[in-house]
Amino acid sequence: MIERQDAVVVTGSAGRLGRAVVEHLVAAGVPVVGVDREPTPAPPGVRVHTMPIGDPDALRPVFRGARAVIHLAAMPNPRTGPGHTIYTTNTAATYAVLDAAVGEGVPRVVTASSGSVLGISGGPCELSPLYAPVDEAHPARPQDGYALSKQADEAACAMFHRATGLSVAALRFPAIGTPDLLLDRVRRERVEPGFLRRGLWAYIEVRDLARAFAAAAAADRIGWEVFAVAAADTLSDVPTEELLRRHHPDTVIREPLPGHASLWDAGKAARMLGWRAEFSWREAERVPV
Repeated sequence: MIERQDAVVVTGSAGRLGRAVVEHLVAAGVPVVGVDREPTPAPPGVRVHTMPIGDPDALRPVFRGARAVIHLAAMPNPRTGPGHTIYTTNTAATYAVLDAAVGEGVPRVVTASSGSVLGISGGPCELSPLYAPVDEAHPARPQDGYALSKQADEAACAMFHRATGLSVAALRFPAIGTPDLLLDRVRRERVEPGFLRRGLWAYIEVRDLARAFAAAAAADRIGWEVFAVAAADTLSDVPTEELLRRHHPDTVIREPLPGHASLWDAGKAARMLGWRAEFSWREAERVPV
């Protein structure tokens, strides 16, 4: 049984993103319950249930009485195992979470999708975006088991909403980082121009992403929606349109991309969730060490 009624349940609460989401919610005064495969420390007042994420019957008692579930538990990238293992693990977990949420009458699920569904950031073939800035309508072209699992997760979310009315939001995001990690990526791009071309020089600081998940969990009037969330700028000193001309010359520029504007369009998240990224590595770099 859930310890506190009206809590937000966070699956994958021990991961880097999960910890940030839990800390953000706790700081905002939101009661939180964690779920993870391994027993882990948690902030005061947060209990973490240790259980298999892919079993809806095990999840249902934990979800009972929850206001929302934020689903982050997954094999987090293509390097974490064979493609078939990543695909089956991730899709089974997402289906189980959605099924348990419906069974317990949880009104909202927010799940982690990925920018990898676009097929640009990884896989055997180098692809360019068809157009920029990239938004939620850009075609998905996955090239590996991880990206395919996230496309399948989105399809499962859409099905559960269609069949049951469950409110579901899926967040797509680029590379996550702490300030130090993001600055390291910038420095490598300076030494190896084009190093970040497959990721479109896009990024999001982990605390900004935690804020986005919290905003989606609290938002009203969401049926089934995909949201792209990213920082407002790129991980490059080179102007954005010049980056495209050099490394993705066939990409159609639909709107002006002044200065170092991100190649990701996060406007839908701003309109519907009231979310905008607050962090930029450019400010972090100016802070003396």
